[in-house]
Amino acid sequence: MKFLVDQPLAGLARWLRLCGFDAAVINFSLRKTLPSPAPETYLITRQAGFHQRQREDLLVLAANNPEGQVAEVFRLLKLSRRDLAPLSRCGECNDLLVPVRREAALGLVPDHVYHTQATFFQCPSCKRLYWPGSHPARIIARIQEAIADPPASVLCQNGRSESADSDKA
Repeated sequence: MKFLVDQPLAGLARWLRLCGFDAAVINFSLRKTLPSPAPETYLITRQAGFHQRQREDLLVLAANNPEGQVAEVFRLLKLSRRDLAPLSRCGECNDLLVPVRREAALGLVPDHVYHTQATFFQCPSCKRLYWPGSHPARIIARIQEAIADPPASVLCQNGRSESADSDKA
C-alpha cells in the first residue's frame, strides 16, 4: 500500500513510514490536477476543498495531529495491526531499511550502542543507521495506542460525519 500525503501532513507521512507503509509527501493544490489513480495508492489531505472531488483513493482527514490522523487512516481503510511492518522504512527517506553487519556500524554509532546492540539496519538512501532499543519500543507503543483508540467521530471524504468502529483496529 502506498500513500501520497499532502505537504502540511508531513508528520503523518513520517508516522505512516514508521508503520511500514510507503508514504511520499507531495503538494496538493485545488487548482492543479491530482495524480492519476493507481492500484493500492491513496491520496491524503486535510484540505476541505477536496471533499467535492469524488475519488475512492482520496482521503480528506479531519484529525489535527499525526497520531489522530494515523488512527483515522486505519479506520477509513479498515487496516489493522496485521497490516503493520513497524520500523521497516526510514522515517526520513521512505526507503526500506536493510540489515547491516554489526561490524559495519562500528564508529558510526555511539560506543555504548555498538557494545549493547547486536542488530543494525541502514537506509540505503541517507545511510542513517537504526537499531532496536528503547526508542523503537516507544514508537511501536505509540503506534499501537493510536490505532487502538480511533476518534469517536471523523469527517469522511464525502463531508459526512461517520462513527468509528472501535473493533477495527
